[in-house]
Amino acid sequence: MIKETTAKMTTIMTNTHLSPRKVPLRVLGALCAALVALAIVAAPTYAAFGFESFDGTYQDPGGNPYTQAGGHPDKVTTDFRFNTTPAPPDSAFPFNLFPIPDGQVKDVHVGLPGGLVGDPTATPKCSINDLSAKPATQLCPPASQVGQAYLHLTFTTLGPLPIFNMAPKNGSVAEFGINAIVVVRLAATVGSDNTVSISSVETSEGLPLAGLTTEFWGVPADHLAELGVTELERKPLLRMPTSCTGPLQTTITANQWEDPANFQTASFLSHDNEVPPNPLGDTGCENVQFTPSVSLQTTSHQADSPTGLDVSIKVPSEGFKNPDGVSQADIRKVKLALPQGLSLNPSAAGGLGSCTPQEIGLTSAVGTAPVRFDKAPVACPESSKIGTVQVKSPALEEGLGGSVYLAKQQDNPFDSLLAMYAVVEAPDRGVRIKLAGQIEAGEGGQLTTTFDENPQLPVEEFDLKLNGGPRASLRTPDQCGEYSAAMELTPWSAPESGPPVTRTSSIAVTSGPGGSPCPSSPAGFDPKLSGGSQNPVAGAYSPFGLRLTREDGTQQIGSLDVSPPQGVLAKLAGIPYCPDAALASVSSAAGAGAAQLASPSCPAASQVGTVTVGDGAGSNPLYVDTGKIYLAGPYKGAPLSLAVIAPAVAGPFDLGSVMVRNAVRVNPETAQITTVSDPIPSILHGIPLDLRDIRVNLNRDQFTLNPTSCEPMQIGSKVTSLGGAVATPSERFQVGDCERLGFKPQLAIALAGPTHRAAHPRLRATLRARKGDADIGGVSVLLPKSELLENAHIRTVCTRVQFTAGAGGGAGCPAGSIYGYAKAWSPLLDQPLQGPVYLRSNGGERELPDLVASLGGQIHLDLVGYIDAVKARLRTRFLNTPDAPVEKFVLTMQGGKKGLLANNTDICRERQSASVQMDGQNGKVRDFRSPLQVKCGQSGKSARLGR
Repeated sequence: MIKETTAKMTTIMTNTHLSPRKVPLRVLGALCAALVALAIVAAPTYAAFGFESFDGTYQDPGGNPYTQAGGHPDKVTTDFRFNTTPAPPDSAFPFNLFPIPDGQVKDVHVGLPGGLVGDPTATPKCSINDLSAKPATQLCPPASQVGQAYLHLTFTTLGPLPIFNMAPKNGSVAEFGINAIVVVRLAATVGSDNTVSISSVETSEGLPLAGLTTEFWGVPADHLAELGVTELERKPLLRMPTSCTGPLQTTITANQWEDPANFQTASFLSHDNEVPPNPLGDTGCENVQFTPSVSLQTTSHQADSPTGLDVSIKVPSEGFKNPDGVSQADIRKVKLALPQGLSLNPSAAGGLGSCTPQEIGLTSAVGTAPVRFDKAPVACPESSKIGTVQVKSPALEEGLGGSVYLAKQQDNPFDSLLAMYAVVEAPDRGVRIKLAGQIEAGEGGQLTTTFDENPQLPVEEFDLKLNGGPRASLRTPDQCGEYSAAMELTPWSAPESGPPVTRTSSIAVTSGPGGSPCPSSPAGFDPKLSGGSQNPVAGAYSPFGLRLTREDGTQQIGSLDVSPPQGVLAKLAGIPYCPDAALASVSSAAGAGAAQLASPSCPAASQVGTVTVGDGAGSNPLYVDTGKIYLAGPYKGAPLSLAVIAPAVAGPFDLGSVMVRNAVRVNPETAQITTVSDPIPSILHGIPLDLRDIRVNLNRDQFTLNPTSCEPMQIGSKVTSLGGAVATPSERFQVGDCERLGFKPQLAIALAGPTHRAAHPRLRATLRARKGDADIGGVSVLLPKSELLENAHIRTVCTRVQFTAGAGGGAGCPAGSIYGYAKAWSPLLDQPLQGPVYLRSNGGERELPDLVASLGGQIHLDLVGYIDAVKARLRTRFLNTPDAPVEKFVLTMQGGKKGLLANNTDICRERQSASVQMDGQNGKVRDFRSPLQVKCGQSGKSARLGR
């Protein structure tokens, strides 16, 4: 038996290039038996498992090196040999004649150079059942042969063995088969680096494989014709890379059954036929055409509206299919600049998620190049999906589909605010290509998206669609018209083939929002204001809210000044200011908003309200309710300010914090408040905020106080657009239940100093009001005839110009125009208001100068009194006092040589009283007499003189 087997093996060894179609079945059977015996008798060592050699060629029909980029070579060969060890001398004859492989090979993976691809549709396909038949060539279609192989065993070489184009099994884009004693399947897959690999896995353990030589035909029909197969159409199977960057590197990786974790690698560079070889890369890139076409279409053609976007790139494939042609270059880089005005839509953030590096399978470090991904299925959340992608390749029979995902901010391949992933896949073919696109938002929100270092794979059509709908990613321009987008495409053949090409495509905006007529140019500006007290009861504390909205297609809001009605006031007592240093620390840096939410810059004790904003076009804006309103100190000449701090955190985005400081100006005569805002940011880090709705709610407990007047009033505003247009929307305002408010203030007047006739007494008037009563609207005090105006003591009168000069409030008045002092206590303030009393000219409107109490403190008020005479009695009227609660007010006027009053009689001889009339803000009137308090007699005791 041993002699018979030895004789048969000797015959096979002498025919080292014997084709399987010439090997009798009985011989193959004997060979298999011998291989099994060899595996039993000679147990190999695998300590030196690895490659003895690895090489290959790219040839033209004459056998010369083929280097035309994008062309179709005649042959592509690879040859690898494993390390072997001589058999031990004591091995049974004839096995001691043959070297033993250093390990039984298990898996072999050959990584092709980037851009070297094949077209499995070039020939018919053979089924695995037909390939497994004996002999295979009798059942596989002859036209399905795409090359030949030589199987190097330890004792012989089998070949040439036909390589057949196979129907691929699940997980491979193409498959090739060889029937050599056992069936060898070579699966073509696309790896994580987006290059093609040819793999043979789980090689038979009984096969003492020492190496393999493969020869794939660039145009199979040309070689099959030599074998008598003439019915096959000439189609290229292989295409060279379209890049001319240098020698092509082919790699090989293998492991062994004995130690599967022990992978060994080798590689070679493309070269000529010289010895030693000279490295050769692809040439002729100047012959590689690149004529892509581009089209862009928005899903909406309405101005200022949410829209999706369809981007299509087409590359002619004739050269890929033409065996004598040159394929067009693969696309290396795409840079798309959308037109100005086609910007991100903030409302898209509603419900939007993002994809982390772990979920997409990023294997390179964040912010480093080149970008690399794994081949694992994508685990991005569905909420991060923003579109779809479809790819048609001339190398595949079926198209590829996939999804587009939003990358996580600052945690993406570019460490950028905006980025996206496009995933193209065909899971049943083992294709999963992951691409990373960087999105830059430039000045004015113009978007530029770049996909760089794209795979060297032929693409005939690439279609990327961003979702439309109410929360679409983009917003159309504000005006009708044609808008041009520019796409710069760089081929892998550049620079030899020339510079990148630029293609433009226009999008059309043909109507206004909702199909309305096209907006005017510039667009109109007609914002709407609404709001008021939540509990519109006179004199009650109540949250106070405002809402400002604008319609789609109108100019954007730039700033907002608001004037609540007179009497709508705030209780400042007990509220600390947010320090200026804290306000200065508010960061607008991307990513800083979350920190502001977690640890606000301003103390909670200074918060007085909240702000909610609605951003984005369409019927479903994104509402962000993170804004807080803080009381702050003087600002831009105003005594107070309100700082709105809104962390711009929405969905997956953190754009830092927006701070808008509002100067709170107080009308010094009416106490009416006007808030004047700084410019409201319209864009953050290139992302337009696109404000549609601003809701302000002053909701601190017992902060906002209603007026005690029930007269109809209005909330006024001044809204300025980004384009400079001004609108003044207003809202009717009125509180009720004024009748329930009482009104019974008291006024006491005291004179001090000499009481005789012609003496000049000091005057002290003290007003007290009850808590919860209506505020005083006016006061008229008519002194008794015993008191006259001493004209000779009117030294200096402050002019109106002087009174308002500098900081105002009499700061520019001469010292001589001061005739008294006043002080007022209000429950709304921590400290009383106080200051000098001036005589101020009135421009000739009245005969006598006005009496003005300049009250300074947390705010500033000027209480203006008109002086005149009625039936020889001196009268002072304060006609328009603020609708503000005052617990106590004290007015002191100088006496003696500076006194404005002169006694017309000895005021201790007769009882004197003043006539007082007070009007409540709620319409109630209180008239009464106030006896003058004087000190009479030697005792110095006060006496009330009245009649």
